[in-house]
Amino acid sequence: MDDENEKTKKNNDINNRSRNEKVKITRYQWFIFAVALLGWTMASFDLNLYSFNLPFIEQSLHLTLVQVSILTSAIFAGATAVVWLIGPILDMYGRKTVWQISLLLTALFTGFTVLVQNFIQLLIVRVLADGFSYVEFPTGITIANEEFPAKHRGSMYGWVQGGFPLGYFVAIGVTALVFNFIKNPLVAWRYAFLVGIVPIIVVLIMRIWVREPERSKYTLLARKLMKEGKVKEAEEIIKKYKVDLNQVARFPYKQMFTDPKLKKHTIITTFAEIAHELATPALFFFTSTVLIQYKHFPVSAVFPTLLIATALAYFGYGIMGHIGQRISRKWGSVIIGLLGGSSVIFFALSNGFLETMIATILYFPLVLSWNGTWWVYIAETYPTRARGTADSWQVGLNDFAWIIGSLIFGPVIESIGFSLTYILLGAIPVYLGAILTIFGKYAPPNAELEDIVF
Repeated sequence: MDDENEKTKKNNDINNRSRNEKVKITRYQWFIFAVALLGWTMASFDLNLYSFNLPFIEQSLHLTLVQVSILTSAIFAGATAVVWLIGPILDMYGRKTVWQISLLLTALFTGFTVLVQNFIQLLIVRVLADGFSYVEFPTGITIANEEFPAKHRGSMYGWVQGGFPLGYFVAIGVTALVFNFIKNPLVAWRYAFLVGIVPIIVVLIMRIWVREPERSKYTLLARKLMKEGKVKEAEEIIKKYKVDLNQVARFPYKQMFTDPKLKKHTIITTFAEIAHELATPALFFFTSTVLIQYKHFPVSAVFPTLLIATALAYFGYGIMGHIGQRISRKWGSVIIGLLGGSSVIFFALSNGFLETMIATILYFPLVLSWNGTWWVYIAETYPTRARGTADSWQVGLNDFAWIIGSLIFGPVIESIGFSLTYILLGAIPVYLGAILTIFGKYAPPNAELEDIVF
């Protein structure tokens, strides 16, 4: 009881101190905000160019729905492997270079998508494009959360994370624009990927001026000194940013699963992430396919419906960032998860054109906005010595869950139909992710990163 009272007092002191401090966001922090937002938008843009154009790619290359499920799961298997391998590199060697290289390779393979002629070529190109695009995610999370001031960390990153629906929005907009000029959708999808290279290159140029975060530099140096046995020098280095010298030299994944401060939280958040993201393929990657094939939407109605849904989702991310900054990212994630699961049930049981359109526009922001709080929650509940690896682990779990969801989607919907599939593969996983988060670590929303976990 005394320990719990002491913890509560510490949390209150942190929040009171943060509220009393006037924190100015610097010009460089705004620059990182813009670069992180645009980078994540472009990574999502690339992914969703594929998902939105899937019905047309399917017809153009003569693929079946089951083949598409296998293809999509294979893409995310490659992305999982790449992201999990990159994670420790972020913590052992730094963030900036990885951030730049990943987006460069994304641009390269996005361009190659224009040339594919069959299933195998599409598989290879999209595994590489999406694999490297998803390295953008954990690297951007890590850099942004280490650079943003504590009092604004959640609010700012909520808008950055909104790059996912914003990327979806841009993908739809670019596709619609290209389709307006090239009337045959079985040809037009290729030009959409060609146009998609341009904004990615713009973001690459902007990143020339990004610096390695100071927290990361201090931690990298402390790690190097401890490996060399220079304990006193390491102790001097960590006076500004707390670093656990007993853990810092260990392999980052080992820290996550053996450090008593981290292992319980790692297990809980692992299963919460898998549960929530198991719903993503059904709810977002196959949306245009099911609306056309199962709800009999005309293509002309799919475009505006999803444009509205993704625009609202972007604002949902930002709003949840502000809510998380007030009530904590943990409880923000729980609340929006429960609301999101309920909205998916409405979508699953919807009937008729208007009701289904309303349900689609509703569940997009409510389900996606979980990410407006969740990713700050992950980044802030791990120390700098393992933050990049923890963020990469969670992003890999993202893709791992998408492999399973994509692989089973086709067979399940063909077996049990639309409504049961969206309850089983949509609503229930979203609910479960929210419930598991209740048992995760609490982080005071205005605390400095070093005050949350040592």
